[in-house]
Amino acid sequence: MPTKRSVRRQSFTFAAAAVLVVVLAWSSGGYFPSEWGLITLGFLLVLLATILLSESVEIGRSGIVVFGALAAFGAWQLLSLLWSSSPSLPVTEFERTLLYLAAAATLILCLTAATVPALLGGIAAGVTIVSVYALATRLAPGTIGGAYDPSSGYQLAKPIGYWNALGLLAGSGLVIVAGIVIRRDAFRASIAAVAAVPLGVCLYFTYSRGSLLALAGALVVLVGLTESRLRAVVLLGVLLVPPLIGVALSSRSNALTTAGATLQTAQREGHRLAWELVGLAALAVVLQVAVALIGPRVRVSDRVWRVVVVSAVAAVLVGGLAAVVHEGGPSTIADRARAAFVAEPPTTATGLDRRLLSASGNGRSAYWRVSARMVEHHPLLGEGAGSFARTWLRERPVANEARDAHNLYLETLAELGPIGLVLLLLVLVTPFRPVPRVWRDPSAPVAVGVLTAFLIHAAVDWDWEIPVLTLIALAAAAVLLVLDPVRSRLALTTSRRLVGCGAVGLALVVALVAHVGNRAAGDALDALAVDHPGQAADAAERARTWMPWSSEGDQLLGEALAEAGDDRAARVPLLRAARGDPGEWSIWYDLASVETGPERVRALTLARELNPLSVELPALTAEIPLGSS
Repeated sequence: MPTKRSVRRQSFTFAAAAVLVVVLAWSSGGYFPSEWGLITLGFLLVLLATILLSESVEIGRSGIVVFGALAAFGAWQLLSLLWSSSPSLPVTEFERTLLYLAAAATLILCLTAATVPALLGGIAAGVTIVSVYALATRLAPGTIGGAYDPSSGYQLAKPIGYWNALGLLAGSGLVIVAGIVIRRDAFRASIAAVAAVPLGVCLYFTYSRGSLLALAGALVVLVGLTESRLRAVVLLGVLLVPPLIGVALSSRSNALTTAGATLQTAQREGHRLAWELVGLAALAVVLQVAVALIGPRVRVSDRVWRVVVVSAVAAVLVGGLAAVVHEGGPSTIADRARAAFVAEPPTTATGLDRRLLSASGNGRSAYWRVSARMVEHHPLLGEGAGSFARTWLRERPVANEARDAHNLYLETLAELGPIGLVLLLLVLVTPFRPVPRVWRDPSAPVAVGVLTAFLIHAAVDWDWEIPVLTLIALAAAAVLLVLDPVRSRLALTTSRRLVGCGAVGLALVVALVAHVGNRAAGDALDALAVDHPGQAADAAERARTWMPWSSEGDQLLGEALAEAGDDRAARVPLLRAARGDPGEWSIWYDLASVETGPERVRALTLARELNPLSVELPALTAEIPLGSS
């Protein structure tokens, strides 16, 4: 019988996980630096309370390796200041890693085997809330989610703002609810089955191919680590029936799958689909109740199960071999796949379903080529943390906007060299080490599945830069580390408390300073966006004070003064910013808009060298003749 204290801890863990997922999702997934500080401070305060109030903590060797590798990864990012072209980008990258380090330490030291199910359940609840809202913006356009925009790309992205991130988030939720259903608890399975309907349909409306691939890999791992695999396949199949019907119904709605429909048509079809999904949620409950009633009465011999497995494997192998022969052999298939990957994505004017069937990398081949050249030019140390964005602007073959290489592993190698990549892989791969010892625990296959989905998706996208996704992956990693029976209890002696409190206290100071500076910079950007140059200037001054290592405060101050019409005063902070960070093209662009004569020509020339394919520079050149004074 669980004690009151145990119930409170489980309830707190569940609520904290759900709230954090929801809050981060509504904050653009936590993408912007202004969102990191408070969350980092929250994790650090929980960690500090644990060190002060607990008599001991438990941690295993794998946990120490993960924590140490993540700390070393952050230190290596900071050290890259020595060879980076930017005085601020490595610091910004470190600030995000500090958030992950605080979260990892808190989860590893504070999570227990008893609270693991509550953590996973809370994540699933938070993801479901986000997915229901995201789906509501499609089913009730113009009512939920802001103004209706029939000319947009129409891939479901709110509230995060990026469809692939929302897709992986929904996919991670599906992995967790699948694990709940496989446990065969009728009540929890029914709740999970209801959640699977909006999760699955939300994933469909993102049209995220990478997320579907990651989900498929995660479900294979989940089933493979379950003791009764064939029974798990059956239960998984029953779980997926209502969501797949929901996807089929969704695909039949032109107004919801094709940009350009009128608001009235989209609302009519959205409301109809909403009621159909409610019916499917009821069907999901009925199916789970039926499984709970009928399942125990069905007995299938091991011989029959073996025949089914062998037949299924044989069918897959024969079908695959026939497909290879029909397409002309492996080399022909490889050539076609390569050509399809580098090709432009198909037009979606007749419906976004075509995107799901496309093999186009949507520009990723260009991102990866630039990253590969970075590795070639700087094979040992990389170009410095966060350097891909500037290298892309300087060397990009097309005018696509990109801040990340859409491949975590290649980008890390390009920016931080082999040492950085090894440290990152230690963080991501070490949690799999306890799997042979913990896989029989019902939560372990779920955690492995969620972490696997992240690892697959991170190879084709920029999940590391979206904290809501990375924190879920770290939570899955912590589950495996906490379930590991090979852990040692570490008594918190006075000396250890002092060391721990000192380390956490230092991290608190760093996080607080970074938060105030990043928040001030964010406030300045917000004020500029609504044409309030006075407020922007005040916020920029605060950013200068709290982020003396960065030129962002000076640049924002210059932009605010220019917006107020005082070009002469704007030159001073912009020149200061240019001296501090001469590799930032936008500073030279700002200078060109306020300078005159030869200085204007010089600023435009430097901006063009750093960003040759800029779409802003031609307009500025036409607006301000280079020969003017």
